[in-house]
Amino acid sequence: MNYNLNTFVSDIQNQNYAILNLDLNKNGRLVAILQNQLNNNGQAMDDKSIEEYVESRNFHGGRWTRFNIMITSFLQYCRDVNPWSSWDSSDLIFKYYSDLNNCLLNDSYPCEALVPVFIEVTEFIIPLARELDNHYLELKIKKHQFLSHTSMIISKLFNSIKSNSENVTEIFEQLPHKQRILLYLVNKLNNIYFRIESPQLCSNIFKNFKPKCSLANFSQFPINEQIEYRYLLGRYYLLNSRILNAFVQLNNSFRLLLGLTSIPNVNQTPQLQRNIKRILKFLIPTGILIGKRFRFDVLSHFHPEMVNMYSELQQNIRSGNLQKVNNWLKLYQADLLEANLLLILLEKLPMVTYKYLIKHLIVEWSLSQGFNRLPYDLVSRALRLSIGKDDYFSLNDSTTTITIFNGIHSSDNVENVLVTLINLGYLRGNCFPSMRLCVFKKTNNISDIMPAIEERITSMFPLNDDDSWLED
Repeated sequence: MNYNLNTFVSDIQNQNYAILNLDLNKNGRLVAILQNQLNNNGQAMDDKSIEEYVESRNFHGGRWTRFNIMITSFLQYCRDVNPWSSWDSSDLIFKYYSDLNNCLLNDSYPCEALVPVFIEVTEFIIPLARELDNHYLELKIKKHQFLSHTSMIISKLFNSIKSNSENVTEIFEQLPHKQRILLYLVNKLNNIYFRIESPQLCSNIFKNFKPKCSLANFSQFPINEQIEYRYLLGRYYLLNSRILNAFVQLNNSFRLLLGLTSIPNVNQTPQLQRNIKRILKFLIPTGILIGKRFRFDVLSHFHPEMVNMYSELQQNIRSGNLQKVNNWLKLYQADLLEANLLLILLEKLPMVTYKYLIKHLIVEWSLSQGFNRLPYDLVSRALRLSIGKDDYFSLNDSTTTITIFNGIHSSDNVENVLVTLINLGYLRGNCFPSMRLCVFKKTNNISDIMPAIEERITSMFPLNDDDSWLED
């Protein structure tokens, strides 16, 4: 049977909404047929004619105005789409997407059957928006214009979802369709916010996710969505310098992902391998900041280049060599900047490095001789060796450019370094400026003097209670 407008109407009346797909790679034949019919050999139906035609079909008894508007938008897209130019068709595409989204906002209408269509169209829209935004200079549009518009559309649906406290369930399949896609929407919005360089907008999404959720346990959501949520939450915490929270979420995301695969099969699952690399990109530096010692021999199965990169950094930090740490940061500055990691590493790594430097001094000089003190002069010499040519007070101002690497640290900052380590809880001791000494407990156990970084961070910066439901 030949497909025509009447067949299309029959499909819609039978709730065969899968035909409302914009993707020409999947639905091109149907769109082409409708385009030919709507143009009627050069005598195209105008917008008013299409509206009247849709209204005359009396969908849902004519009571659902937004549904008629959405069907009209789809037919206008079919009539005018240019298969050779996404830019020429962008207004049609995004108008239909917005109208489809509007149909889902009011739960008093039978919108459940449109949810799968919304997901399929969203999976088409986001890559398209990203591609158009990549050419914003040639198109003479604002940077991130299409992705920003997409996020506004999706956020309207997210905001429309309400939790029903009387119908909270522990079974995902018992949720209404809109509730089922809640975490999907959260992840899509947060991914877009990171891509458009506005991660601060994630705060509202994370804050409102649980109040909107009618699922008793987070673990009942699809596993892939759980992994993505934890990954994005970890990145958000990292950007806000909440290091321990970031590590916990990124590590849990990594563990869940590993549960879907095993090392021998990684090369057979490229999507899983890509996602593992995506998480490790942030998990490893976050772990280093809290003193985690990674099994790089194991992690090298997943991403040997990244492992080589960070194993060098870990070695430099644990040897207390700030100059080598700075050289590493310079070498990978562009990559770290792109990943929004440079600033936090610049801020946090020096004190972590100094912590290990002072630890070496205490073990090799103080404890070996039965002393419970460190002279400032000894620390100053150690700092001079650690900082090297990046020592601020040794720079020749007339020939050297001050940078983010050499404009801060100096071997003259002995007391500042020691007091900061004490305030951070990395060093248990007291400074006596008049005597130029740092005095600590008399013991042979270095852990009594310098507790593990993770232990101190855990006690000073507890995990966010709002995330406790993720672990239930």
